[in-house]
Amino acid sequence: MSLYRRYGKRALDLTGAAVALPVVAPLMGGVAAALWATQGRPILFTQKRVGLDDQEFTIFKFRTMGVGSETTGDGLWGGSDDPRVTSIGRLLRSTSLDELPQFLNVLRGDMSLVGPRPKPREIVDRYKSRYRATLTVRPGLTCTWAVRGRNELRRSQLIELDREYATNVSLAGDIRILLQTIPVVLLRKGFANESRSQEWMEDVEPDPA
Repeated sequence: MSLYRRYGKRALDLTGAAVALPVVAPLMGGVAAALWATQGRPILFTQKRVGLDDQEFTIFKFRTMGVGSETTGDGLWGGSDDPRVTSIGRLLRSTSLDELPQFLNVLRGDMSLVGPRPKPREIVDRYKSRYRATLTVRPGLTCTWAVRGRNELRRSQLIELDREYATNVSLAGDIRILLQTIPVVLLRKGFANESRSQEWMEDVEPDPA
């Protein structure tokens, strides 16, 4: 394991989060106030996700759906016109503002600034053999596939890009992904996909039961 992966990556996470949080805190406060005024409590959405070494943690996001609706309708595979998403939720998703509370996950050590996006247990267990390499690094706020297509990519492509990242972690690579994330977010690239559904997404065979 490289020195960067062992020590430097966590140092970058803490430094980046410490610098970013004072900047984004007023924005987070504004988002929270808007959510409170338009859809009430809870402001945050929390869910168990799988992280480093297959350990579960609680991820934080601003709520973009009706309360409890994440288990109804299209479940994990909602498309661009998902009726469960609120009007303000669509704006938050398209600008990635709903992800801002995950800076707290970075500070807690659950996540990294850069790494494979954290997945629900259902997805990890379904493709456990394919995600084994992914679980050797902390999940991230942004990742390789976030800057190479996002919702336009299918499961086979996501798996391959996650593997690619997990086996080639480096300072230069992390900085490159962080810089590439900025225009992707500002230009809202790869956020909408009318074809997104379970049938469209899951183009690889699950592991045997």
